[in-house]
Amino acid sequence: MLSTMPSAWSYFVVCHLLLFATPEISVSGHISPELVGLDALPVGRGTGWDFQQLEDLQALQSIRWWYDWGPSSNPSALKFASEHNIEFVPMQWGKWGIENLTKVIDLQAKHLLGMNEPGHQQQSNLEPAEAAALWPAMEQVANKMGLRLGTPSPAPCGVQCVRSSPFQWFDEFFEACKGCRFDFLATHIYTCNADALKWYINDCKKYKLPIWLTEFACPNGDHGPTDRQQTFMSDALKILDMDEAVERHAWFAPRTSGDWLGPSASLLQADKPKLTELGKLYTQYPGMVLLQTEETQSWTNMCSHCFLLSESLTFNDTAKQLCSDCGFKLW
Repeated sequence: MLSTMPSAWSYFVVCHLLLFATPEISVSGHISPELVGLDALPVGRGTGWDFQQLEDLQALQSIRWWYDWGPSSNPSALKFASEHNIEFVPMQWGKWGIENLTKVIDLQAKHLLGMNEPGHQQQSNLEPAEAAALWPAMEQVANKMGLRLGTPSPAPCGVQCVRSSPFQWFDEFFEACKGCRFDFLATHIYTCNADALKWYINDCKKYKLPIWLTEFACPNGDHGPTDRQQTFMSDALKILDMDEAVERHAWFAPRTSGDWLGPSASLLQADKPKLTELGKLYTQYPGMVLLQTEETQSWTNMCSHCFLLSESLTFNDTAKQLCSDCGFKLW
């Protein structure tokens, strides 16, 4: 994530580094931030999904991480992910099976997510004190495997709730778990209002932990307009990518349906592993994501989006030409 807006001069430097410094370098898939020397790559972009069909993950390979609400995933997906710098993040969904976690978590794991929506009775359904009593066992797993440990992920709840407010659940949990270890805060929010999303993220900051928004989307209904979904996603990504407190975020989901989220929230087409227009927006926006083109593997024809907030930057003709010459395109 960027802490300051990039200038036209910075793109002059980047383009010329790419054009002249390493013109013969050949790449496969996505370029890591370390290779490019940029900190603007959306390394926090992910999704929640059980990739039983490898082709779905291949279509979404621009994401940097995913989870599937369990401690491990499809072996073919894990193999593909390891070859393409995509991280799988295991989760302890509820209170059962913590004693077996070290036996089933993928050895390449770097993070561990806590219980899913404990404030919902139809999800992991945990009182804050109950989750706190389980937390020493979670810490033991994380310590033994060298994992960063995320909190449980309460979310706003409307019906059948342990607590309707995720902040009430968090407050009671942290009070009951004093001295416990938490490396980041996980939570969910569903809204079609970007201002509400920003408010929610700002309220999460009171816990002074890096934020992982492990589910978010616009509940657009069965017949909701696609442009509403795209507008929300564009506005949401600007907020999430520019906020240094937000470490990662995960759109829900690659495929959606029904009268709540509706099909317009899908990143993938319903009947094939192809990106929807929303999926293209999510995987291509924003920042300096360097993607391999079909025509060549050379750096000179890599394409990228030249800026994060298009309406906030003004590029003169010279700057635009520099980006064009380097194989960049403006959003």
